[in-house]
Amino acid sequence: MAPRESLKLIGVVLIAALTLVACGGEGESASPQAPPTPEPPPVCPLTGEDPETDLPRPAVAVKIENSPQSRPQVGLLEADVVFEEIVEGGVTRFAAIYHCGSSKKVGPVRSARFDDPRIVGPFTKVLAYSGANGIVEKELRQNDMKLFTEQTDRAKVFFRDPAGSSDVHSLRLNVERVRDKVKNDVTTNPPLDIFTFGDLPASAKDAKRVMVSFGSSNLVTYRWARGAWRRFQDGVPFKVNPGGQVAVPNVLVQEVRVDPSCCIVDVTGNRSPDISLKGKGRLWLLRDGKVIPGQWAIGKDGRPAYTTADGDPLPFKIGPIWIELVPSPKGKVKGKTVIK
Repeated sequence: MAPRESLKLIGVVLIAALTLVACGGEGESASPQAPPTPEPPPVCPLTGEDPETDLPRPAVAVKIENSPQSRPQVGLLEADVVFEEIVEGGVTRFAAIYHCGSSKKVGPVRSARFDDPRIVGPFTKVLAYSGANGIVEKELRQNDMKLFTEQTDRAKVFFRDPAGSSDVHSLRLNVERVRDKVKNDVTTNPPLDIFTFGDLPASAKDAKRVMVSFGSSNLVTYRWARGAWRRFQDGVPFKVNPGGQVAVPNVLVQEVRVDPSCCIVDVTGNRSPDISLKGKGRLWLLRDGKVIPGQWAIGKDGRPAYTTADGDPLPFKIGPIWIELVPSPKGKVKGKTVIK
């Protein structure tokens, strides 16, 4: 082939190549976009667990008795979070919050207290209880709580066990029926960011037992055994139905100031304890056979924040949380916490 013809052939090839590039590149010059990052799967905000039900959904708070005559309680182990607070006479009462957890039989359901809006209000506006005096009822309504009581039970969420009993310890509640009545109310959904779930800090110290005293005749003990914190009441294993002895992954001891109420007195003349959930105070988180000291604080919106001594978010273990609102040394009602 002559040199001139060779050059022509090369030119034709180059022009064809350039034409293909120009045509093929039109509208495709931008670098390919990365696929969108998938949304993280939802978790239960009060336990960190994978939900077995659709979220969001309402949370329901229930007041449950803890006098010796009320035991064993029913449905406590199904709660996501359980608060224990002191009431008249040195006994305690539970405020159990059911969100991802649920139960068709919870009890014994008993009366509400003045401080309940501040205890359960940050988690849900739904509160079920047997009744309350006028001062407490007014406080509940002023805090926009969605109230379910035995006296106004048009939804048929309460029942007696055994049926027909008039015993004060026989009142039960169906959490599912309550939830169905408020399912379209967004104020019943708990916040997503009150609790943080994470790894155990390296600074956590060994702890095998915590003793919390609400008074001279009310001693609660948790012992670390077989991978859980097992609860004892006055030296006896604390058992519920179903489930047996209470054994949980998280126990939060939160010191709060407690003083006798100025205005609320029970039928025997005992002043109702006034629990102060303002400002800040000490706490200890028990998990994995360890203790993490820290601090709680209440924000302007009334929501609690739980942090370590270094100011980091307190890392809870995935699973239910039991919170002991133990009286601090600052109030007239004294409590005590011993961790060993």
